Amino acid sequence: LTLNKLSVDKNLIEVFEKGVDKEHVMLLAARASRIENQDAIDAATVGTLADPKEARAGVREVHFLPFNPVDKRTALTYIDSNGNWHRASKGAPEQIMNLCNLREDAKRNIHAIIDKFAERGLRSLAVSRQEVPEKTKESAGGPWQFVGLLSLFDPPRHDSAETIRRALHLGVNVKMITGDQLAIAKETGRRLGMGTNMYPSATLLGQDKDASIAALPVEELIEKADGFAGVFPEHKYEIVKKLQERKHICGMTGDGVNDAPALKKADIGIAVADATDAARGASDIVLTEPGLSVIISAVLTSRAIFQRMKNYTIYAVSITIRIVFGFMFIALIWKFDFSPFMVLIIAILNDGTIMTISKDRVKPSPLPDSWKL
Repeated sequence: LTLNKLSVDKNLIEVFEKGVDKEHVMLLAARASRIENQDAIDAATVGTLADPKEARAGVREVHFLPFNPVDKRTALTYIDSNGNWHRASKGAPEQIMNLCNLREDAKRNIHAIIDKFAERGLRSLAVSRQEVPEKTKESAGGPWQFVGLLSLFDPPRHDSAETIRRALHLGVNVKMITGDQLAIAKETGRRLGMGTNMYPSATLLGQDKDASIAALPVEELIEKADGFAGVFPEHKYEIVKKLQERKHICGMTGDGVNDAPALKKADIGIAVADATDAARGASDIVLTEPGLSVIISAVLTSRAIFQRMKNYTIYAVSITIRIVFGFMFIALIWKFDFSPFMVLIIAILNDGTIMTISKDRVKPSPLPDSWKL
């Protein structure tokens, strides 16, 4: 749905630690990023520096903790020029806040800023640091300090809104499943025309339900929702499973390792362009071009094929009835004798009319077809 080309607005960087400026927040975020084989967030944070080499300048890397969908953060243990050990971490604000021993008023302040970013469609990236007096990469280290927040903007693809509109027009129910915050999911859904009827992942476990949906079973909630936010890989799998249990044909798009179980479970798993090998291996279809608009073309082509099959069936049955009963009446009532040449001519002419079905200007069905075979 988005370009996956993140950018950081330096003017919106929020600092929460005394003696720290915005430049140091950017430096810590860059240190907690990969220099090579970067993902979109790493590239955006390192890109805030005038020179990417500054991310490792004057320090020696000891251990790098890569991002995973459970911890939702990265971290770097490093030694500075004075021989002191430190850690820098960046990741989802909730995960970083759990690392730091923050007061309730500080948490409320952070959440207020996160909500302000989310209302503008901006994702929040938290940055923290700690000292490691034990000087070992396995040690827990000292207390974590919540240093700052960065805002990340991931612009929607130019064709995403039109793709969603056409999918809904064709009777395809589109749901957003994202690890981002609920406010960001709602804002993105509003921009793309998907709707804002979205819920946090906790509702999938029967928790944090509003009074209006408290009585709804989880299966019905999933069916009616426009999307879910803050999800983990197991939530994606569970959503696909519940939809299938309610007799829906479920397609799933994804690009990461954490999407693989849901892609495998779905009736149609679709790996988008630049997907990981795990996602490609678990999918039924691999897209070679960016964006999802090609899926609409596939839906229209498939429905056109179904419509041609339906047209052929109707024609074949009707022409068979006409020929069989016509010949039967002629042969039995008028005692007409058909020569082999006449039968051959009729068969050839019949096949000629059937061939026109493959080239007709068939109109795809506006709604999904269901055949009872």
